[in-house]
Amino acid sequence: MYKKYTARFVAVFFLSIYGCCVFAMNITRPYDPFVRAETKPGYRMQVSALGQASFGSAKGYNEDGCKVNILRIWNTDQNALKMLDGFDENSKIGQMRVRVGANDDGVRGHFLVDGNFSAYGFALSSQWALPAHFSVALHLPFYFMRLKNVRWTEQTKNVTADDARTKQYLTNDFFANVCELGDGLDLGGWKRNGIGDISLIGQWLQDFKQSKPFLKNVRVNARAGLNIPSGKRKDEDKIFALPFGTDGGLGLTFGSGLDLTFRSCIRAGFDVELQHVFGNKRCRRIKTDDDQTELLLLAKTDVFKDFGLRQQFSLYAQGYHFWKGLSCMLGYQFVRHGDDILSVFDHQYSEDIANCAQHLQEWTMHNMFFKLSYNFSCEDDCTIHPYIAAWVRIPFNGKSSAQVNGVGFIISIDF
Repeated sequence: MYKKYTARFVAVFFLSIYGCCVFAMNITRPYDPFVRAETKPGYRMQVSALGQASFGSAKGYNEDGCKVNILRIWNTDQNALKMLDGFDENSKIGQMRVRVGANDDGVRGHFLVDGNFSAYGFALSSQWALPAHFSVALHLPFYFMRLKNVRWTEQTKNVTADDARTKQYLTNDFFANVCELGDGLDLGGWKRNGIGDISLIGQWLQDFKQSKPFLKNVRVNARAGLNIPSGKRKDEDKIFALPFGTDGGLGLTFGSGLDLTFRSCIRAGFDVELQHVFGNKRCRRIKTDDDQTELLLLAKTDVFKDFGLRQQFSLYAQGYHFWKGLSCMLGYQFVRHGDDILSVFDHQYSEDIANCAQHLQEWTMHNMFFKLSYNFSCEDDCTIHPYIAAWVRIPFNGKSSAQVNGVGFIISIDF
């Protein structure tokens, strides 16, 4: 019997490494309490597939919580004059600043930037039951992301000599100038795909039956996991090309939850999850002046990044098996990511200025979930136990974050 289940586990593992899943900016992870498949007590292993697609327009929320285009979550507009500040006047960028020689009047050298973001993906996961109500699961996501219809609308007027010099030397051929001065910085759209971070999650889950008239069961779970940084890193040479995971940092995830069942058909509960990512050293773009805007950072240098703590809080209510195996769930999720901190090795740059970048500051997200699921009934001696679900995620608030509407499915089989 042991050899039989071991062989199944190995097979599922090698199947799962070809799986994929989408994680947009409002990340939905395969082990998230709102999307993970239910397990049937007594079954030793589960194989599950999760797919997701974005729909409608992506929603951006700036630092004040106001709804904006996703490319404006850090700045209202982008300042081409301020991107030249903070460099030695004898450098190529410093010489360009002297050549332009124009002051910022609020519109000169400014651009309004808009774009459309979409994401798709798929994942396979495997879960192996262990003694004493423990289990271990493997998840591997894969992403298809795209930023398109990127529009840079120049605000510079054509009135003064400063306006004319700004246009002549800087903004008339803006994309080419930024690419040259910014060591390959591309201001257009992009397509990216690849794997995300592999997750290995261990969980303890136990039901405590209750003999009370209203409360029938209390389910307690606790979990801990390792996020292996296998996903694509942030592309420093493309705007808004966020990482497909923890940007090369090893992550530790801890979570716990409480689930109550009332009168055998109503469930309610909460879940708390924390993630710590160990810092790493990489070549990253940094600010060289307090007034620089986030999409026009020309300086690249080696920095060590300490990642802020990620906190996720989930609340939900569920009509559980109210008609045969059919269930529906309504949930709310709040995510907060603390400040990231950079340590700069090159002394020509100011560490304080580098850390004032808005994309390093705290960000938050608020999402509503609706999930419809069905557990196929079968006898206890059945060799498989199928489960299907479909869900919708709608973001409705946040700070310094870009979010997408999501629709997804889950298919699982317990052996």
